[in-house]
Parts: sequence; C-alpha cells; structure tokens
Amino acid sequence: MYKNHHLLSLIQVFTLLFSVNLIAGPEDWRIALCISENPQNQMNVSWQVETELDNPSVQLALNNPEAKFHKEYREFGVQVETVVLMDSSTIQAYSAKMEGLEPGTSYAYRVGSKEEWSEWFVFNTASQADESFRFLYFGDPQNGLLSHVSRAIRAGFMAAPDAAFLSMAGDLVSVPGIDQQWEDLFHAGSWIFGQIPLVPVMGNHAYYIDRKWSDQHSIYWRPHFNLPENGLTTLPETNYYFHYQGVLFVVLNGNEQLEEQAVWLDEILGREESTWIILSMHQPLYSTGQGRDGAKRRAAFLSVIDKYEVDLVLQGHDHTFGRTYPLKAGLAVKKRAKGTIYINSVSGSKQYKLEPAIEGVFAITDADKQFYHVIDVQSSKLKLSSYTVDGELKDEVIIKPSRNR
Repeated sequence: MYKNHHLLSLIQVFTLLFSVNLIAGPEDWRIALCISENPQNQMNVSWQVETELDNPSVQLALNNPEAKFHKEYREFGVQVETVVLMDSSTIQAYSAKMEGLEPGTSYAYRVGSKEEWSEWFVFNTASQADESFRFLYFGDPQNGLLSHVSRAIRAGFMAAPDAAFLSMAGDLVSVPGIDQQWEDLFHAGSWIFGQIPLVPVMGNHAYYIDRKWSDQHSIYWRPHFNLPENGLTTLPETNYYFHYQGVLFVVLNGNEQLEEQAVWLDEILGREESTWIILSMHQPLYSTGQGRDGAKRRAAFLSVIDKYEVDLVLQGHDHTFGRTYPLKAGLAVKKRAKGTIYINSVSGSKQYKLEPAIEGVFAITDADKQFYHVIDVQSSKLKLSSYTVDGELKDEVIIKPSRNR
C-alpha cells in the first residue's frame, strides 16, 4: 500500500510540474527595474509573461520596517505589448512608469495582478543634492550568460550592494532572436535586475537578426526594458541620458546615425550642467581587441568629447580589458592636464586576443578574464575600481573634476 501511495504521489508531482507553464511564475518574469530620465521622481519597470494577466498593475509602497507596509500603496497602470517570438509563439510584455516619487526615498514595489504577484523589490530614488554614490559597470555579457555572467553580476553586487544603478555596455545577448539567451541573462541577473536600476547599452549584436547582420535592431530589445526616450526620436530607448546626483550620464548607440548623435551630444553637453560627465557606448573609440580600431567612432564623437572634457567613457565590444591614460585629441596628457579616460571591459565568457590598435594610449590592459567595475562618485573625485570576478583589484584610478566646469 505504501508503494502504491508513493507512486501516486510521484505521478501527482510530475503532473503538476508538466502542467505548469515554463515562464508562468514570477521567478521567470524577467523583471527589470530601469533608470528613468528623472530618477529623483521616477523609476521604470518592465516584465514578461507568456499568458496575459487580467488587469495588470504595479503596486508601490514606502519601504518601512512595518510588516504591514504593503497595506498603504499606490497603483500604476501598465502598458501591454504582444511579442511574437521566432518560433511563432507569443509572450506579453508589460511596462510601467512609477511617477511622482519623492527624492532620496526608499520604496518597495511589486508587479502582477490579482492572479499572481511578484515578490516585493526595494529601490531608492536619487537625491536632490549631489551626494556621494556608487554604481556598477559591466562590459559585454553576450556569452556564457547562465554559466559565467551570473558570477560576474553576483560578484559585482557583493562588492557594491548599495549600487545606485547597474550599467551594461552592450551585447547583452549574442543572438537576440533566440529567446533562451534572454532567459539565461535574466536568470543570471535574477532579483538583482529587479532591484538595482538597469542602464543597458545597445551593442552591434542587437542587429544580428536570423544570424544575419541587419540595418535595423532586434524587436526584442524594447520589450525587455523601459528606458528614457529623451534622445533622438529615430533611436528610441537606445540613445538617452539622465542626471544622477551630480553626474550627467549619456548613453550612445554606436551602431547607426553617428553623425546625428554627435550633433545631439554637442547640444546635450552644452545645455545640461553637471559636475561629472560619463558616456557609455558599446564600440570603443580606442580598441584593445586584435585587429580592431575605433576610427569611425573617433571621427564622429572625439571632437565633442574633447570639447566638453568628458570625464569617463564606458565601453565593451572588444572582449578584453583596457583603461587608457587621460587622453585629449588621441594623445596622453600630463597628470595635471584635463583628459578623458576610456575603459573597455568584458563580463562574459567570450574572450579575444589582446592587441591595442594604437600604442601609447592604454595605461593597463588584460585578457582572458571576466571583470566588473565599481565607480565611486564624490563631488571632489571619481574613483574607478576594476576587479576580476574573484575580487582581485586589477586597477584603480582617481579622476578629478574639470577646471572648466
């Protein structure tokens, strides 16, 4: 009798397991908390579910120690988009903007509907004052998403659990039409992606469609993220900027419309005031990968970067590590002179041979290692700390603010 009962229990378990939709639960909803154009008063969120939710919403409450904190909440409406995958199946992509928030405040939020809710995630809005903060930067994930990138993200989080946001410099996946790669990326990021605002950068592999290069980027980029739309109208959510406690952070799309973006960048940097200027784009202006050169991006952006004395440029693409000296007009400048520091990095398993395209610009290089980086921001200095995934401090540099700003 025990054997029969045990067999019946196993049958019930397997029946339950195989009746559950593979991405039906919140653990597979690919929840992404995303930076907004105004992180003092707004945060954005997106998530995905295979079956349509009835009356989806986002609930937001003040993050306080009371067990019943969730009893007083605000609710935000949700945009829904049906996305057709490569195998002709569909998923529902949801996005919302949590607006009207107070600066420097801790909030908890959850997404879903009365049918099923995610867990509560916690985030902080930016302060109105230029207070010190830190953020995380990763080079290309792209390959080894589940096996390798997971340890890089977790190592970065352990080093900076208080990170204000998390920036990834392009090629988040290798073939965006393969949904399993997105699943692996979000598995690697897990709840961290739901709690630390993401600042993703579009890489060239977003244009790798059906294993062929295309002039238009993948339709699977925007359903996964809910990003600022304050860049060029022709490059929505791939070219944008935001202010965060003294930093003007600008994301460029290094794949197309470079000249148009250069004009836009000149306008933004000339108009927006800040203590620090940080840019991020996928393709580097100064390459560390064998056989590569960033001449096309230098021709488009270098004069603008030099004109406004940009402090730091975060890049990927070359699947190696390299940090330049302070540079101006492509040349290393003296310590007391103002120049821009450029960094290339990689967080995934795909690694290239090291061969800087231009001699004399890199202060340090390395290859065949995964990296994460912590950027500490103060009013008096920026500190860029570069770590291998085992926690070894590989490089550290202090950047002083421009004399002209």
